[in-house]
Amino acid sequence: MRNIFISIFIFMINGLFPQAHTFDLIICKSSDGINWANNALFEAQAGVPSVAQHTTGLLSCVFQWFPSPTNQSNPSFDKIAVKQSSDNGLTWSSPQLISISGYPPTYKRPFDPTLVVTDNGNLRLYFSASRNGMLTLLDSTVHTYSAISPDGINYTYEGVRVLVDDSITIDPAVAKLGNTWHYTCPSGPPQAGAHHFISGDGLAWTRTTAVTSDMNHNWTGNLLIDGNEMKFYGTPNPQTNAIWMRQTNNGFNWGPYTNCTGTLPSNGAQADPAVVKPSSANYLMIYVGKQSLLGTLENISENLSVVVYPNPTGDKINISTSEKITEIKIIDAHGKIIFITTEDTKCIQPFLPTGVYLVEVQTSKGKVQHKLLIE
Repeated sequence: MRNIFISIFIFMINGLFPQAHTFDLIICKSSDGINWANNALFEAQAGVPSVAQHTTGLLSCVFQWFPSPTNQSNPSFDKIAVKQSSDNGLTWSSPQLISISGYPPTYKRPFDPTLVVTDNGNLRLYFSASRNGMLTLLDSTVHTYSAISPDGINYTYEGVRVLVDDSITIDPAVAKLGNTWHYTCPSGPPQAGAHHFISGDGLAWTRTTAVTSDMNHNWTGNLLIDGNEMKFYGTPNPQTNAIWMRQTNNGFNWGPYTNCTGTLPSNGAQADPAVVKPSSANYLMIYVGKQSLLGTLENISENLSVVVYPNPTGDKINISTSEKITEIKIIDAHGKIIFITTEDTKCIQPFLPTGVYLVEVQTSKGKVQHKLLIE
């Protein structure tokens, strides 16, 4: 029996289906890191944010940019861009593409950026990539690399940082707690927890005990150092529809899951929350969402919830929603529709070959996309 691993974190959709992107980055703020408000558009047609504050006070937010969401010929399409702020996030510069000198031209383009400030005041970018420049599917040839920059715009390639022989290392999260750098990334299905590496300098990493999960929380997100604690903000699962936070004071023993309030899933696509606490200011969060839903961010009950389950599952794909289903599509990694039905059904049996797919469920309230990995 085949296994289908299902998740709704959007960075995988970006990496596998670069021909279209309809999601935006939303920014909000909080006084306590749990209750969030003042949602506003940060950047249209973008995803996978990470934000860091330099010792000078300059905020830099890197993200995957899709300025022309259906036009791959645009030179900025699906590239890493940066926006910066010198006033604690009140105003931001226009997006600017980063450059990485010395990056091997045969490698797959960088994606899933994560930004940190080094001990000597530089900015280090960790990102996912593959030495197989023609790679269209995410597999164990995808590793985590790094580049260094004095200004957050112009980087110099440093090399491979983290690799796992039998697993992809995508969507890295990195932070320094005390004297130790910590690296996490989803280990297989993101609800399964995260790989965990530690380092003394942020360059040479040692694998350590994995971060376990309860299979209900998606470990796609970012780390934040907040005083003497390290916090992870993760992608909401479809049962709670809430971004969540978990904290540790040593990098190994994690406290309970805490749901954030005031941030909502955007048609099932909210993901990759990045949080920073500017000096003497509120917390800021930048996450993947929908600009079109900003007017209803305070009404959780009006948000569309569609669950594709179980995870893992067999040949049957089950769909749970309280809304009337008007269309179900399954799209392969090349963007080709290989299955479609307009029946209001909660179970389909498409009998798909091994590969990575996108399931698109259209209901009377909107559209949701889920990633499927069929083995």
